[in-house]
Amino acid sequence: MNKRSPRGVIPPVLFVLIGLAACAEPERFERASGEEGTMETGDPDDPDDPEVDEDAILAQAMAYEQELTLLTPEPELSETHSDAASVRVWGSSSAAELFSSIDPDDPTQEVSFAEGDMFVKEHFDEAGEVNGLTVMFKGPEGYDPDARDWYWARIRGDELTHSGRVQWCIDCHEAAFNSDLVVGFGKSP
Repeated sequence: MNKRSPRGVIPPVLFVLIGLAACAEPERFERASGEEGTMETGDPDDPDDPEVDEDAILAQAMAYEQELTLLTPEPELSETHSDAASVRVWGSSSAAELFSSIDPDDPTQEVSFAEGDMFVKEHFDEAGEVNGLTVMFKGPEGYDPDARDWYWARIRGDELTHSGRVQWCIDCHEAAFNSDLVVGFGKSP
């Protein structure tokens, strides 16, 4: 009798866990290290593609406590940001109601944010100290159509470590394609 060894079978849940681990620790991959290759999609050198004002975006992001609205009052468990035990989300006041309407358990929900909308995720370490920011800014139509025109940035201290069309950000947020790549949270009370 020829029986198949259980070691040769990978349960579907393991594929999900492997996918989450890859998303949770992007530093493991060259594309996220910033040392080799490009971290961008699209063609930023194409004169017909609209660009964003990175300096203005980063200035607004760095002043998030004064410029943006707190969308998740309590830090939420972070499963996908490798250096964060938890995150708290801030966003443009114009996007607050739409963000709050996202049901993280409904992948079919269709939501679309407006050009100029911004989200900043504060990253907290295990001790509850802020150790970085992740930024999403909705660029002009055509900025990066494959990524729903979002500009992405990662800030650690005063250092901008990633910016523009960051592929590993896009890869993680792709599961939320119908909600305009914006991931819903549990919406802490």
